[in-house]
Amino acid sequence: MTDSDHGYAFDNAVAGQRDRLRALEAVFDPGTFRRLGECGVAPGWHCLEVGAGAGSVARWLAERVGPEGSVLATDLDLTTFGEPGHHQLTARVHDLTRDPLPEGRFDLVHVRFVLAWLPDPAAAVRRLFEALRPGGVLVAEDLDFVSAVPDPAMDNESAELLARVVRAHLAVVVDRSGFDPTHGRRLRSRLEDAGLVDVAAEGQVTTWRGGEPGGELWRLTFAQLREPMVGAGLVGGPEVDRAVELCRSGLSYLSPLAVAAWGRRPERLTCPLHDIA
Repeated sequence: MTDSDHGYAFDNAVAGQRDRLRALEAVFDPGTFRRLGECGVAPGWHCLEVGAGAGSVARWLAERVGPEGSVLATDLDLTTFGEPGHHQLTARVHDLTRDPLPEGRFDLVHVRFVLAWLPDPAAAVRRLFEALRPGGVLVAEDLDFVSAVPDPAMDNESAELLARVVRAHLAVVVDRSGFDPTHGRRLRSRLEDAGLVDVAAEGQVTTWRGGEPGGELWRLTFAQLREPMVGAGLVGGPEVDRAVELCRSGLSYLSPLAVAAWGRRPERLTCPLHDIA
């Protein structure tokens, strides 16, 4: 994504963003791959990956669908994506809020950490629904910061400082982009309202430690948002710098709740007068 169109707070063209996305992949890819595997992704499937970022999920899908399948990876900005690496994988600059998608085309549509940034996520889910073939599966993932709290084992001073910086970074992204830090809890209803069936959802919380992928994700996030946080008067520069150091060593923090919701497009649409195939 880029902040030029929707106020996205993490510009893919900014130095360090590729590292931040790699840390994000290290934290969240295992859960994503498990969920997509359980959805039955198989050779010959045609998949859409929305908000492709650095491309790890798109490449995993390309390996699963094989030469007989296809993966279309989209993002507002493909700076961090790199070369596709598979002939069945195509990357395309695309704005989910306004650019057309093929209708009734995909066996799987996956969207991770995108909907919470959009001005009308419900409309975006409806568009993704229309891109599914009958019986196709939509998997949507977003964060919910309800669980992001310090480990009580941390010393009080460090824990309170990190909590202030976490609140400050959320305030910045909400102000700059309209980001919804509670969108994870809304995903199941979003899919149900769009007309998907067999909808379910699950969430996962882990402990992020300094020097581990979760700590690295916080570190790069705080570093990238340092000037906006300080400029808004939310925290001082030394506080952010101290939080960044704790993310290298000393951090112990419950992660945001990573919520995945999934459902199928019905095989047939019915109405009182007749069935529509």
